[in-house]
Amino acid sequence: MKKYVWLLIAAAFAVAVLAMVGCKPATTPTPSPTPTVTPPTPTPDTKCPQPVSTVVRNLYNPYTGDGEDEIEIVITFDEPIAGDEDCITNPDYWEFTVVNATRYDGDTTDDEAPADDVEITVDDVDGIKLSDDGKKITIKATVTEGDLEGSFGYGLICDEDSADAYRAVLEDQGVDKVKKYATTADLVKWKLSRWCAVYDELGNRCCEDIEGKACCTTVCEPGPTPPAGGCQL
Repeated sequence: MKKYVWLLIAAAFAVAVLAMVGCKPATTPTPSPTPTVTPPTPTPDTKCPQPVSTVVRNLYNPYTGDGEDEIEIVITFDEPIAGDEDCITNPDYWEFTVVNATRYDGDTTDDEAPADDVEITVDDVDGIKLSDDGKKITIKATVTEGDLEGSFGYGLICDEDSADAYRAVLEDQGVDKVKKYATTADLVKWKLSRWCAVYDELGNRCCEDIEGKACCTTVCEPGPTPPAGGCQL
């Protein structure tokens, strides 16, 4: 009988111990401190506006005859220009060069030799305009070549149509073997003098000449990078 009593006492004790363990409140782990993230210091803008693309195209319409010898040059910059607009729109600060070794005047083996007798003259009225957002400069000008007695209309050699028209004028002038001329498109180089105050909205001024170049194209998009041997028609 005593044996059973002790067994009952032991069982009751075990139940009590288990009950105490089961009712013990769960401990909440202490969270690790969140590391402090220091934001990176932004790199200060110290560059002046830089050209990112140039589009050169003819404005001549062979169906109506409008825009004879007129061209358009559109230069896009990577940020707005906040410089002296009177200076930027003054043709005296600009320099333009036409390069094409297959023009009549540029009959040479040097692909970078300028056609010295080809001139780009900026229109007197509203020839150079700065866009409202300050990121584009649009130039309208007239192209002439002193060696040509008359005009072939297009102004620049950009495609097969303008090349054919150019060769036709040479043929009318009695030039022999005209097929060797105008086999590549014109490359137009431009330069804006450093003496023109060009700077961005933060006052970062361009201390060097700003310049660029592009092949003449028939579309309103930047032309291809000028390859060795001249621009393709």
